[in-house]
Amino acid sequence: MSSTQIVVGDYEISVVDDHIGYRRNPADVFVDVSTEEWDPHRDYALAPEGYWEAQWRGHLIRRVDGTGENILVDTGAGPGPYEHGPPEGDLLKNLETFGVSAANIDNVVTTHCHWDHIGWNVRSDEDGARPTFPNAKYHIARNDWNFYSNPANQNDEFDALVAPLENTGQLNLVVGNHQMMDGVSLLPTNGHTPGHQCVLIQSGGQTAVLTGDLFHNVAQIREQHWCPVFDWRQDLSTAARRWLLWRAMSEGWIVVSGHLPTGTSIGQVIDEDGKPTWKPI
Repeated sequence: MSSTQIVVGDYEISVVDDHIGYRRNPADVFVDVSTEEWDPHRDYALAPEGYWEAQWRGHLIRRVDGTGENILVDTGAGPGPYEHGPPEGDLLKNLETFGVSAANIDNVVTTHCHWDHIGWNVRSDEDGARPTFPNAKYHIARNDWNFYSNPANQNDEFDALVAPLENTGQLNLVVGNHQMMDGVSLLPTNGHTPGHQCVLIQSGGQTAVLTGDLFHNVAQIREQHWCPVFDWRQDLSTAARRWLLWRAMSEGWIVVSGHLPTGTSIGQVIDEDGKPTWKPI
């Protein structure tokens, strides 16, 4: 397996990149973190020029033996066009490199309803909005659905890329822990959004977790109280992050991150001199 693919018991997890994110000043994202607090982490958590750049992606989960259903976790930022890099997102193209078309996806899991995780959910043309994955059940946390469906929290991306699923018969609103299939379940980790959820895979004596936006930058592995401005409730997101990363470290879980750079986005949290540390696989 490569640094973009891992086998966990009966399941194979593959990185499906969509597009590179914007170059951001970390002070604009982690507004409560001082320049001095970044200093111990700059060499591994930021680009040499000092900016932070996230990768937008999804993940494909399927059985190693080729049987069973295909799961796509998050659908990236969507087709674009984008001005800051290649004009179009590549999620569908990269999905096909695994021999999987949009029609072959049986389940789409949305870790949360932010635009860079729902971008390919729905395509729109002169005939209206239609699901990009026509044969899939879309699994979205009811807490996220209720929050973003409320007119007080109006969100253009949700309205365009999630709300249309209500009328297609493909929507499954998840409450709490939800087992999708043998060894694959959804784990509520609220805080980044009201219904943020991770994907837990337990098979063959191994455990892996797909973390969505539980953390964005590798510095948060050590500085687990750091929160980006994107977090809905920083107290809840911090508690969820600390709880899950502690379990991952103490139980030897494989961690599949949502935004770390491709090639280092799959790893483990290890104890290094008494500090939690990211170790890419």
